Parts: sequence; structure tokens; C-alpha cells
Amino acid sequence: MITPEFPANESKRQAALDQLRILDTPPEARFDRLTRMAARLLDAPIALISLVDRDRQWFKSCVGLDVSETPRSVSFCGHALFDNQALVVEDAREDERFRDNPLVTGDPNIRFYVGTPLHSADGYALGTLCVIDRKPRTLSEEDRQCLRDLADCAEEQISARALAIHYRDQELEKQSESLVMLKQLADMVPGGLYQFRRYPDGSMCFPYSSKGIERSFGVTPTQAQTDAASVFAIIDPEDAPTVIATIEESSRQLSTWSIQFRIRRPDGNIRWIEGHSTPQKLPDGSILWHGYLEDIHEKKRALLALQESEQQLRRLFELAPSGIVLADYHTGGIIDVNAAMLKSTGYRKEEFLKLSYRQLLSPIEVSLRAEILEQLKQNGYFGPIEQEIIDRNGNAYPAIVHSMLIRDSSGRKLLWVLAEDISERKKVERLKNQFVSTVSHELRTPLTSITGAIGLVAGGAAGAISPKALNMITIAERNARQLATLIDDLLDIEKLVAGKLNINMQHQPLQPLLEQAVNANQLYGAQRGITIHLAQDIPEADIIVDGQRLLQAFNNLISNAIKFSPDQGRVDVSAELQISEGKPTITITVHDSGKGVPEAFRDQIFQRFAQADSSDTRSQGGTGLGLAITRELITVMGGEVGFESLPEQGASFWVRLPVADTNP
Repeated sequence: MITPEFPANESKRQAALDQLRILDTPPEARFDRLTRMAARLLDAPIALISLVDRDRQWFKSCVGLDVSETPRSVSFCGHALFDNQALVVEDAREDERFRDNPLVTGDPNIRFYVGTPLHSADGYALGTLCVIDRKPRTLSEEDRQCLRDLADCAEEQISARALAIHYRDQELEKQSESLVMLKQLADMVPGGLYQFRRYPDGSMCFPYSSKGIERSFGVTPTQAQTDAASVFAIIDPEDAPTVIATIEESSRQLSTWSIQFRIRRPDGNIRWIEGHSTPQKLPDGSILWHGYLEDIHEKKRALLALQESEQQLRRLFELAPSGIVLADYHTGGIIDVNAAMLKSTGYRKEEFLKLSYRQLLSPIEVSLRAEILEQLKQNGYFGPIEQEIIDRNGNAYPAIVHSMLIRDSSGRKLLWVLAEDISERKKVERLKNQFVSTVSHELRTPLTSITGAIGLVAGGAAGAISPKALNMITIAERNARQLATLIDDLLDIEKLVAGKLNINMQHQPLQPLLEQAVNANQLYGAQRGITIHLAQDIPEADIIVDGQRLLQAFNNLISNAIKFSPDQGRVDVSAELQISEGKPTITITVHDSGKGVPEAFRDQIFQRFAQADSSDTRSQGGTGLGLAITRELITVMGGEVGFESLPEQGASFWVRLPVADTNP
């Protein structure tokens, strides 16, 4: 015997059967008629409407048997649940599933079985309409179809029975459920529902009040029902006259009463309450208000805090030194603007609000719009970038612009734009650069003469000099050369910033340039016993650069590494081929053996005249321009510069350059 398995959806199938509430119910004629018809149809002694329960098959209708159920483990119907078609067993003694089944070997001695599945309205198999005979037999296609028709009728009767029970229960419970639901709703609504009545003689009461009134006011429905004075007594004295006045007005006009007021609870806490009600005039001249009261204390506090926050933000908005604009992202229309922006552009506020933010950008800047919109789409912000803004007179001024994309409460996209007017800063920078350039040029000629003259004297052109004098001349020559280096650096940085430095880009191999830079600094390192090591595995790669300017950048990095390494230290120069943004690049790294870059100095290390420790730097020489020049040179040649540093483990400065395309 093979025990029937459970369907994959057994839990849902069982739930559907339980929901019908048909198990263990008394016999019903409408089902018995169907089993009698099935038995007569096949001229069989037994016909059943069998419902497969958890561990049994229970017979809703039974012809030819005097039992109401059998175990599910020995049931034929349990096997029939897996297919929409009828299960036909022509001879159970010849079927390995049933040959030793106790229902076959013993009473009722089943030999022939046909079970047509019965389904619930939502498709779950419930059981079968089955016909059983005590002798083997076959089933014709016509008989099979007739059984299916009877099974469909049984399904309809099961559904109709369930629907009738549902409507009966619904009708019985309708009134009580409605009352319970209304009471629950009244007690659960925020605040409380009430009826307030004022009689012609001026007396007042609350004929009905929900539990919410008790929660808010601390007054029970019974107390409020007899006298409203207990409720009015806890209204804040400052707000009580207004509450009474609005009740009088609503009484005269029969208009909706709506107000916010404060109450003082017995524990001393003050709470904000909001009330709304509709008046109704009764035949005896009294007025009955139907309404609700809601505790809005937290909402009110949040609103007041929000208003205060908005006022503070408005003050900051208006007092901010940089221009701020709020605009519609799609239309470009200006929504708000602060005083600093009006001052920079010369517009009156009513004029400015009629503009589109696109009108504030010069034609060159408008061409960047696609790039800006893409950044906003990807990141939600863009900037800082330098842009030119057009003022009221059509003149352009430079500004550092940031922008952020936001959404308002309705989902509309808005754009915050911060524009810092840098006109004065630009003027100061131009004056400074002009001053540095002028001074550098004016100093170079006399300094060249001074350096040459000192060299001649040191070489004996003016006759023999004493050792003491020679030492002083040597110091003067060294300082003169350092001053010349400073002047060269100042001129280079001024040209780089102005975009006037000539750059001659050529196709060149990397390794000879590195060897030349290392060799040029060996003597400088040897003065303090510092060795410079060039890695043996330098990639064979070509780059497109200005060779002299790249050597200048390498010299700055290597001399810096020597400067900040301890005596007898070591400087390592290496290169590595990498892929950056899908393209081959070469990264050259210069690593020193010093103390590393101080944490506080890292953000400004590539700025002009930046020095980590002025006293330390001065003792080792330096202008504070080397790294700034290096960054500008590498950037002009299409590369990147950066560094990595750990405390007491030295610093690694790197230059990343694109590898030249080897295709012809």
C-alpha cells in the first residue's frame, strides 16, 4: 500500500476547507441527491462526497456505507487531490498503491474506484465525488463526463452553502458589530467626539463624550454629562474669554465653531487643543453642537519650532555674505533671492524675481549647462566652479558657484544656488601677481651680476683672500643662488597661473627621464649621506610631455624627499603601469624615509608658499613653491599629482600620466 502524499499547497488547501465550515455538519438532501444519482449512473453500490481533512476523509454524503469517515492514510481520495481529472482504479487488487489496503482486503472490499476531484471557488482541491464497486470494471468516457457534471453540481452546492452561511452570520452580527465599531471608532479617534448643549437659561453640559475627552481633559464622560463647568475650568485663563466669545458667535450665527486654545491639566502641564463643531438649534431653544476636540500639543510645538527655525534661516539667508538664489529646476524661474545677490547684480528684488537663472550666466557659461545638469542628475549637486555672472547693467563678474538639487513638499524640483562674488579677490590676485612678476624681473638682472661677481671673487679673480673671507663669500654665493631659485619659482608660478608658460609636448620614453632626475639629485643627497634608488622594474612606456618641465617636477619631488629624510636615509623612485578609467597610465612614486606629512598640513600641501613647519623648513631651505609648481606643471601636461603618508613612515608623492598611444 502506498500512503497518499500531502499536496505542496496543503496548508492553504486545508485553510480553504476549514473556511467553508462544512466538516462534521449534518447530512443535507441536496448533497444526498447527487450521491444517489452517481450510484445509479454507474449501477454501483457505493457513492460518496468525500472531503479530505488533516488526518481523515470525512463523508458529507454517503450511499452504501454506514461509516462517516476513514483514515486519510488509507484513503483513495487522498491520491485524487493531485489531478483535475478523475482518478480511476479499475481493479484495486492489481494496483500496487491499493492491493494491500485494508479497505481492499477487508470491508467494504473495494475493487473498482473512480474519484472526481471537488474544488473550492478559489481552486483548492477539497475532496472527491467518488463511486465504489466491489468488483472490477471499466469506465466509459461518457460515464466519466457525467460524473464530472455531478461533481460540478456538488461544487456549486458547497459554494452556495458557504455563501448562505456567510450572509446569515453577517445579518445576525450586523447590528451589534456596527454599534461596537462606532463605539471603538469614537474612542480611538485622535482627541474626542462630543455633543455640547447650551440651554436657554445658560446652563451647559456634554450629553455625550468619548474617552478622548477624558484623555485630553481628565474629565470623565459622567462628570461632563451633568455639568460642563468641570471642562471649562481647566481652559487656560488667557484663552477662556476667546473660547466663550466664539461659542456665543457660533450660537448667534449657527456657524461652525473652530478654535485652538490651551488647557491647564491638574498636573500643571499646558496642552494645546483644537476644537471643531457644528451647531443645531433644538425646539426648546437650546443649541446642540456636534464636534470633536483634539490634542494638538506636539503638532503645535513642532509648528512653532518650525516657524522659529524658518525665521532664523530667513535671517541667515538675508544676512549671508554670499549671494543665494532659489529657482525652479525645470523652468529656471527665480523663487527667492537674498540681499547679497541683489547687491552683487544691482537688481531690485521685484526685478530679480522676474528673471530666469539662465539670464544671469554669460553665453560661455550657458554652454556648460548640459554638463551642470548631468552633475545635478548624478550627484544632486555641482560645484564649486568659477562662473561669470551678468549684472543688471550687462557687465560680467566672477563668482564661485555651488548648487544643490532639492524637492519641495509637493515633489517639485528646486535648485539652491550659492554664488560668492570674487571680483575683489581677483583684483587682489592680479595686483599680487603683477607685483611678484615685476619684482622678480627687476631683481633678476642685478642678482645675476651679484652672483657672477661673487663667483669671480671666490675664484681668485681679485687676488688671494683669507679663509675667513672665503667662507663669508661662499655663504653669500649660496644665498644668492637660493634667491635666484626663488625668483625663478615665482616667475614660473606666475606664468602657470596666467597660462603663459610655454609647454612643448613631445613623445618621450619614461626611463631616461627618471634616470636623469635621479642622477641630477645624487650629489645633493650625498651631502647628507642620503642615497637615491631607482627601481629596476621601470615599465617600458612612452609618455607625451614637456621633458624639461617634467624633469623640473621630478627634481622638486626628489629634492623634497631628500630634504625631509634623515641623514644616512634613503629615497626610492619607482614606476607602475596601471589602468585608470579604462585607459593605461603610468604612476611614478617618490618615497622618502622622513616623519611623514603632518595631519594638519595635508589639505594645503600643494598650495603656494605652504610649509608644514616654517622653522624646520627654513633650516633645510625651501620656498614653499615647489609642490605648487609641480602640481601646476603636471596638470598642464594632462596628469595628476597626489601623496600618501603614515606617521613616522615617510611620505610617498606620486605623479600619474597617461601612456602615449602606440598605434601609428
